Amino acid sequence: MQRIKLGQAAPGMVTARPIEAPNGQVLCAKGTVLSETLIARLQKMDLTHVTVEGHPVDDGKAPKTLEAELAELDRRFQRVMDNKLMAALKVVVHKHIEKRYARMESVEAAAARKGAGAEGGAENPPASE
Repeated sequence: MQRIKLGQAAPGMVTARPIEAPNGQVLCAKGTVLSETLIARLQKMDLTHVTVEGHPVDDGKAPKTLEAELAELDRRFQRVMDNKLMAALKVVVHKHIEKRYARMESVEAAAARKGAGAEGGAENPPASE
């Protein structure tokens, strides 16, 4: 999932989180497919960002690996591991990161299977005479 500027949103992108107005009213549910019309309406409402599925906009940064994120987590918690609450929090965050990467891998695998199916496709049937 990626949080992007609304100006970077394109038709066909899918929301990864609900889009809310400043007052908290839900404007679009998670899983909504963005259209040109919807993007224009959100811009008129002065919304600035939207969270979409995948990582559709190249921000110039290489995506972090699971190992890199877990190493960063270890680094951030190294000075507070003697605190039982902080140690428990680290365990919860660790599990969350692992689940997030597992979801991303399953989404990527499904997309790869879908792409392979579209590329292979059925052969054109012979034209009837």
